[in-house]
Amino acid sequence: MENLEETLDKIEVFQMAYKFADAANRKDGEMFQCLWDHQEAEWAIGPPINVSFSGREQMGTSLVHMLNRWEFFVQMVSGGVVEIHSTRAYARFYVHEVANARGGGGNNNLSMYEDELVKREGLWFFTKRTYHTVFQSAERQAGEVIAVPEIPTWIREASLASRQ
Repeated sequence: MENLEETLDKIEVFQMAYKFADAANRKDGEMFQCLWDHQEAEWAIGPPINVSFSGREQMGTSLVHMLNRWEFFVQMVSGGVVEIHSTRAYARFYVHEVANARGGGGNNNLSMYEDELVKREGLWFFTKRTYHTVFQSAERQAGEVIAVPEIPTWIREASLASRQ
């Protein structure tokens, strides 16, 4: 049986996966960067893309650069498993991504993230995220692209301030 602190930590780790997807969906590099640890930060994207990034400072710029090639991009987080070991967490999250490329073609992915996180001064941060594609289709999505709405400035600023 879990204690209350471990349950709350698991909820926070789930929130990290949701915040990651939200920052990606809004192409918010600054918010994305705040999710990563200052001391350890590695983001690896496996086949068929095969790229990796390291260092918190690089994360936000890398995300925006990658996502700017898409006319639209949406990542949805579904199930996950979280294990807490003191100030370290290990998790697996399954994601579905849908996107259209600016020059034609598209993307429909089913994937899994393997995560490592650390808790510093009461906050969880990603130290490592490894992305594994399970299924991918490059077909363009039919339909109309409607921009993701902006979040209110005060909410965004409060979120950023709490993660600095």
